[in-house]
Order: sequence, then structure tokens, then C-alpha cells
Amino acid sequence: MSLIRSLVVFGALGLVVFSCFDPPTYSPVPEITLAGLRYTQNDTTLTISLDFKDGDGDLGLNADRKSDAEFPYNEKFYFRFPDGQLLNYKSKRTNPNYDTLPAYTKPFDCINWQIDKEKVGNVEVVKDTIYFQLNPNHYNIFVDFLVQDNNGTFNEFDFRKEVCATFDSRLPELFKEPYQAGPLEGRIDYRMKSLAFLITFSIKTLKLRVQIQDRALNRSNTIITPAFTLQSIK
Repeated sequence: MSLIRSLVVFGALGLVVFSCFDPPTYSPVPEITLAGLRYTQNDTTLTISLDFKDGDGDLGLNADRKSDAEFPYNEKFYFRFPDGQLLNYKSKRTNPNYDTLPAYTKPFDCINWQIDKEKVGNVEVVKDTIYFQLNPNHYNIFVDFLVQDNNGTFNEFDFRKEVCATFDSRLPELFKEPYQAGPLEGRIDYRMKSLAFLITFSIKTLKLRVQIQDRALNRSNTIITPAFTLQSIK
């Protein structure tokens, strides 16, 4: 399934001391509030707008910085034996110490097993099936879709488990280089584009559950949007 995610930051403002005016004091744990929600059917884009505040301004990750792809922001954790060999599906089948690892079935084929391929001539062949665990700190904006059932209860529709995709993403750096700790506030427009919205949700009633996280791994408060349908927030 094709997903397109983009982040537009409006008015990210670092607040410094000018003359006798003191900057506001915010918690170093980021805080968010809902500023808007809309869906445009012609380009199948769902946009959530968030106002944010952060006391030390350490929001965002840099896709071009090597260290932001390494621990603690790496995407996956892999496991090796003392000889350096990666823990793989063969280990599950042949080593009784690892027979409790999940089978290569849905949803674990999305969240725990990685197919490694290599090219032999003009053909890609499977080289190995590697076990991994997802790092919850790889992303810094987290979006869950909650769908109302016939009893009126809202349950999460987990895109990763259903279709091996996610609408969690990475905020870019919101501070100016070089980073200096200080209050930061502004607005984020987070745009999520996918044909899956109409296919999966049609006229169903939804809510979004959203958090952000700073570089120190402090998670913000969680906001849950009012109930909506795609048709009601155009």
C-alpha cells in the first residue's frame, strides 16, 4: 500500500530574552493541542494540525545526520550469536532455545521478520529471513486510527499489522542550528496521503490518537480527536 506522509511546520518560534521581557516557561516534556483536522478527497489527503510547546526546544530528527539513524533512533533491533550470525528463521526451526519466536505469519511477517534478498543474475532470490524487533523511538510523531464498531466502541486499526505500513513518522528538526536549549512553540500540519483511507474507512466513524516525542525521548500528552467521518471534515 502506498503511503505518503509530509510535515509542514508553521511558525516554529524559538523564544529568547529581549530587554526586560522574559521568555515563557514551558515543561521540557512537549505539549500538543489539536488545531484542526481536514480531508481532501481529490488527493486523498488527511491532515491533522497540532499546536505544540516545548521548554527546551529539542524537537525533530535530521534525516541527513548519521547519528539520527543510530541508537536510540534506529528503526530496528537485530540479534546476533557470539559468532556474529544473525538470529534468523532457521534458528527458530532448529534451535529449541528460539522455538518460541513468532511464526512467519500475519502480523509477524510485518513486525518481526525481514526478508533479505540478493540478486543472482537478473533474478532476486531470498538470502535469509532475519528476526528483528521494532524500536518505538525511531519515529517522533505517532498516529493511531480508531474505528467505531457496531457497539459504539472505538478500536485501533493497526496499519502495520494489517498491511505492513504505518502513519507514524519523523518530525524534522524544528530548532535552528546550532541547537541551543530554549522554549519553542508553533504549529505542525501533518499530511497523510493514501487511497487506503476511502477503501478502508469509507463512511465509518473515526478518531485519531496522536503523540509527539522529543530528542530526549520525552513523549508529549496524548490527544484524541473528536469523532469524524472523512465526509464530515472536508
